[in-house]
Amino acid sequence: MWEIDALLKSSIAFIKDSKLDVESKKQMIWNFENIPELYEFDAGNFEKSEVDSNIDYKEINPYELGRLIIDEAKSKNRIDLIYEWSAFLLNFWSEYFSNIDTLENLKLNYLKPIKVIFTECDFVDYKPIHATLTIYKNGNKWFSEEQNNLIKWYCN
Repeated sequence: MWEIDALLKSSIAFIKDSKLDVESKKQMIWNFENIPELYEFDAGNFEKSEVDSNIDYKEINPYELGRLIIDEAKSKNRIDLIYEWSAFLLNFWSEYFSNIDTLENLKLNYLKPIKVIFTECDFVDYKPIHATLTIYKNGNKWFSEEQNNLIKWYCN
């Protein structure tokens, strides 16, 4: 899953260069680096860098992490991160993230605020880096009905 690896690497680089406080950066980067292991993705071909014995790292679920990076990406007009994180959270929900919380709670607490930012962006000329990080507004034949309904809700 090179595309997930690329998304995580670009997210790490983006957050490293952000104006967030040092501890927030370290928490987010540590979580980006640990997504593949925690959720059993075949991705994450990078050297883990965020191990600081002075910090008590807390696991942040991918939806909260997505909300945090998308908020930051909005301020820098990084539509690539907004689009790809949206696709990542939607397209991988059923297979990897459905046990995090109920779908209704994920929608209410994370996806709804992300959706607001997403709808403010112009993706007309945007080309996703891979089919797995493409948002199919009308659903995808490979997804369950529930997942297709989630994507349709997000896009409307």
